[in-house]
Amino acid sequence: VYISLLFKHQNGDIILSCRGHEMNFKRALNKEQTTCINGIFVLFVFLSHFGQYETMPWNNLLLAIGQLMVAPFLFYSGYGIMEQIKRRGIVYIDSMPRKRILKFYIHFCMALCIYLFLSFLLGKDYSFVRIVFSFTALSSIGNSNWYVFAILAMYSIVYISFKQCKKHSMTSCIVFTILYIILMDVIKNQAWWYNIILCFPAGMILSKYKDRVCSIIRKPVFFVFMITLAFSLYCLHLPILAYEIISIAFCFLIVDICAYKEIKNSLFHFLGQYVFEIYILQRISMNLFDRYLNDWIYLVMCILVTLILAYYFKKLETKVDGLHIFKNFS
Repeated sequence: VYISLLFKHQNGDIILSCRGHEMNFKRALNKEQTTCINGIFVLFVFLSHFGQYETMPWNNLLLAIGQLMVAPFLFYSGYGIMEQIKRRGIVYIDSMPRKRILKFYIHFCMALCIYLFLSFLLGKDYSFVRIVFSFTALSSIGNSNWYVFAILAMYSIVYISFKQCKKHSMTSCIVFTILYIILMDVIKNQAWWYNIILCFPAGMILSKYKDRVCSIIRKPVFFVFMITLAFSLYCLHLPILAYEIISIAFCFLIVDICAYKEIKNSLFHFLGQYVFEIYILQRISMNLFDRYLNDWIYLVMCILVTLILAYYFKKLETKVDGLHIFKNFS
């Protein structure tokens, strides 16, 4: 299929005109749109995790989507990091240990303290070693943890790559991410710890080579190539790499859809502002009401409690970041 593409730049927007149809990639990648998309997928993640506690009509569908529902978070995180690096350069890189890594880790530890208190209330007896390891995000005391570890690892990889390998920083990020896949396969041997992690550097590549990448992903042949590559890798007994390719293609497809048609919804935009808070706090209500409620009442209570916790936890994060002792880390 032949597709004619015409580049146009209007008010800084990256627009591709294809047989009369315009695709606005700047709009597709602005903060409002990506926040809305994150809101959609954090709802999917919530419902998927809820399905581990209660049988619901959508369980099989969300099970089929699997890790793909988390892929956009990594993809947009990588994109956002690279946008900041392009805008602020070495100043941003130097600030990453404090403003990205440590700040994120402090917020995680704050949530973990709530889970410790909850485990005490529910009479759950975790070993000292497990509790210690939970603060590395390699173990859990009822909380979700693999994504936290993955984000901390990717932030660290970006910092090391751009600080120590300045001329080949992007290549370094990809190499270190592949090493992360190998290492986590050895340590955890659970595919969800690493089978979509390449979405993070894929987001960075989109940011760094935006015009070129946008012109490529607009073509249907790109997705045919990605599916063919994934199938070939699967046939070569490399299912993890095949899934990585599928997850990257999925993220680029979302960008294409948003470039063609803006997705706006106040509820999803609201949820998208609390992705970390919803992700890290959702199991509190699920664990708390598991023994008392079931079905739809259980779901409604979990939604309400999680949203309330997320709202006030974010306020607490802001206050902690503003404390004098943390001034240098916020």
